Amino acid sequence: MASFVGQHLEEMADMRSARKCKVVLLCSVIALVILTYYGSIHIANQNYLFGTLNMLCVAVLSANLWYLRLNQSANFSDLVLSCVLLFQGMMLLLFGEHISDRLLWLYPIMAAVIFVCEFRYGLLFSSSFYVLTMITCLFTDLVSVPLQLSVDRFLISLFALCLLCNTSSYFYSKVVNYIQSLYKEGIEDLAYRDQLTGLANRWSFESWAMEKLEEVRANKTVTAMVFLDIDNFKAINDTYGHDVGDRVLQHFSKRLKNNIRSKDRKTQKHDYSIARYAGDEFVLLLYDVRSIKDLNNILERICHLFEDSYQSTERINKLTVSAGVAIFPTDGDSLPELTRCADKAMYAAKHNGKNQYRYYQSDHAGSVPAIKSTDAEKVTPINKFSGS
Repeated sequence: MASFVGQHLEEMADMRSARKCKVVLLCSVIALVILTYYGSIHIANQNYLFGTLNMLCVAVLSANLWYLRLNQSANFSDLVLSCVLLFQGMMLLLFGEHISDRLLWLYPIMAAVIFVCEFRYGLLFSSSFYVLTMITCLFTDLVSVPLQLSVDRFLISLFALCLLCNTSSYFYSKVVNYIQSLYKEGIEDLAYRDQLTGLANRWSFESWAMEKLEEVRANKTVTAMVFLDIDNFKAINDTYGHDVGDRVLQHFSKRLKNNIRSKDRKTQKHDYSIARYAGDEFVLLLYDVRSIKDLNNILERICHLFEDSYQSTERINKLTVSAGVAIFPTDGDSLPELTRCADKAMYAAKHNGKNQYRYYQSDHAGSVPAIKSTDAEKVTPINKFSGS
């Protein structure tokens, strides 16, 4: 469920911009074809005024499409298209007496203006256009309505179309605004963050890590996948209960966040480089590390995160961590392969005494020794504190 929400929430929050681009593109292409066709006919019939005006509108729409292609996020292409359509509508209404079906073109023009623009602009433009049309039909002799269509029927049907389209646009706008408000209030954490620890979840980590690996592929710095597992965590859960186990996970997660950089140096934005993978397993993607020696220093710091006693209402005197390390792209050229290698190295660290880190290939470790484990990694009895 989190994976589905994570994939679609941001797309839904940006729905308005994507919809506007598609509708503007579709309406512009249709308008270009129609205006080019009728402009050519007007010029062929030596009606140079209408032909020139149509071709000018074609040029404006072409430039507007180019602008839309260059800037799809924040642009005024919908307003430009609406102005062109309304201009054509007024030309048909006031000066198109030689076109027998000119009033029929006002219906698609009004609908396009409403759906192309945001609700408030669509309502303003369509209402203004309808009022001008009504005044022109009722109080001037500029418009001659065909015999088969009375003025009242034409105005009522045009009003009904305006009302229906604006109602649809209003409710669509409410839905999109609601989704965007949820997104801005941080509901995306439900999809991207683990609810217990606040770290990235597995899906968001993998999505981010695949892009990051491609980004750093050509870098000369060290990139490493680190798989972490809290030693004897099952025994902690069985002995002290899941509430204590959850607090251990939260404590470890907090120490990880406080001791490991999770900001991109270039953008200074938090990334998803630290994640809770599953249960008591955590995963890190360390990038832009200058050398293996620096990487070893980071790993030693991670393995000492539990060195001081963990305390809550009870105390667990000894908690340790085992870590497996895989180097990109030497050990694995893709995220699944890198994860598999780091996981395998982590189990090797556990089987060799726990409380240490192991590289997938031992020659990566260089001259810096791994942390030596002792026999003290067993979970010690819990010490109760009195309230006084």
